Amino acid sequence: MDNLPEHVFVENILFLLPVKSLVCMRSVCKSWRSRILNPDFIELHMAKTMADPYSDNLIAHDRWGHDNQLSVVNTNFLDKGVSCLDFPSNLPKPCYVVGSCNGLLCVACEQSRQILKELYIWNPATREVKHVHEHTYINIYKMSNINQGSLGFCFDISSSDYKVVRIVTEHRFAPVMSRVEVYSLIKNYWKEIKVDDFEVESNCPAIVKGSIYWIVKHGLVYRRPSALLSFDVKSENFCTISLPDSIMSHKYSSDIELLEFKESVALILGNSTNEDITIWTLDDDSCWIMKFTIALRPSPIRKIVGCLKTGEFVGKDCDELLVYNPVNNVVKQTQLKMVTPRIYSYSESLVNLSSPSRSTPIAREG
Repeated sequence: MDNLPEHVFVENILFLLPVKSLVCMRSVCKSWRSRILNPDFIELHMAKTMADPYSDNLIAHDRWGHDNQLSVVNTNFLDKGVSCLDFPSNLPKPCYVVGSCNGLLCVACEQSRQILKELYIWNPATREVKHVHEHTYINIYKMSNINQGSLGFCFDISSSDYKVVRIVTEHRFAPVMSRVEVYSLIKNYWKEIKVDDFEVESNCPAIVKGSIYWIVKHGLVYRRPSALLSFDVKSENFCTISLPDSIMSHKYSSDIELLEFKESVALILGNSTNEDITIWTLDDDSCWIMKFTIALRPSPIRKIVGCLKTGEFVGKDCDELLVYNPVNNVVKQTQLKMVTPRIYSYSESLVNLSSPSRSTPIAREG
């Protein structure tokens, strides 16, 4: 093998192997390890993997389930068996996934009053785990009446960096006080960003084209959505986008949820009511389009919990997860049963957490 030309060995052998095989081959010899850990090779191999539809997986986590496992299903074989992915054994329990990007999972552990205590970035394929050190700027013990915290995980294509955004909201009756800080994986530190006061949902936000989105709500008792908040990870600036008037006036507008739909932001209305589910998407000019309506009957879908790259929605009927195609109204069965599922897109990668700065520019968050 040492006599084989470099380009033949890399392009005709290594480049065609799956991530798990390459992880094992790193231990064969120093020269193979050097080739596989080469940043250019990692970038090209990940680009190939991301472009392969058969490498696209769906990760589902039942945050309030009895076990703490992640269920992994290939989106091309939804009716086949489900494999399990265990959180690293040294992570505090319970854990939940904040977001998925380029084969990396951002994992939060041990929440107290909805405020994060531990944060990790994990590559399940290589088994590498990075503990994100304590937050520098926001000392939660000096803030009173905290009842809201939110996290987002995204890839910054301009700097090839992975960033975590943390929003903490403190209630002092009126108005609320918001604090925001951003963590850079390359720089390995947090910095605080000055923002106006706002209150966002604590559940995982939508991540689209390098921006993280939350729904801003107002009201002390009957909290209703007032706007869409976006954070550009490149410029590290926030901006707000108005919601459709018909949603703002809807009597069940408090039931709005946010998802990514084919590289667009999608608003899901009617997810917890006995009404039809309507789905709105945001175009490049920040205009809203009512894209689909899912009739309560005859469709078995009662709640939308995720979306696949194909544009199909992951829905829920009682504790069974289904995949729904809104174009032809076809429903596919899966082997997943969960009470409170969170859905993430995932493809294995060789991204090295100790030197992530050469990551591929075709990242897709989920």
